[in-house]
Amino acid sequence: MRSPLSPGTSPQTAPTLLDLGRRRQRASLAVIGFVVLGLTLGALGHVAVHAKRLEVALALGEAERIHRELAEQRRQLEIEIGMLKDPGRVIAIARDRLLMHPAAPENIRQIGATPALPGKGPH
Repeated sequence: MRSPLSPGTSPQTAPTLLDLGRRRQRASLAVIGFVVLGLTLGALGHVAVHAKRLEVALALGEAERIHRELAEQRRQLEIEIGMLKDPGRVIAIARDRLLMHPAAPENIRQIGATPALPGKGPH
C-alpha cells in the first residue's frame, strides 16, 4: 500500500489529504478549546457562588450579633422598667423627694353624685 505522500501519488491527491488532516486537527483544537473554555467558565462560576455564599454567611453572622445585642439591651430595659415601677420605690420618692403624705380622712371629698344622707330620702 502506498502512503498519500509517496512519490508515486498524483499531485492533486496529496494536497487534498493534507488539507483534510489539517481541518481535522483544527476541529479537534476547536473542540478542545471549547471544552477548556467551558471548564474555565464552570470553575469561575463555582468560585463566584462560593464567594457569594461566604458574603451571605458574614452578613448573617453580623445580623445575628446585632440581634443578640438588641435582645440583651431589651432584657436590661425590661429589668429597669420593673425596678422603676416598684410600688415601694414610687412611695419612697413621693414621701421623701416630693414631701407627699397620705390624705387625712377629713380631706377626702367625693366628687360627682351626692351621697344620700341618713334620714333624708327622695321626695
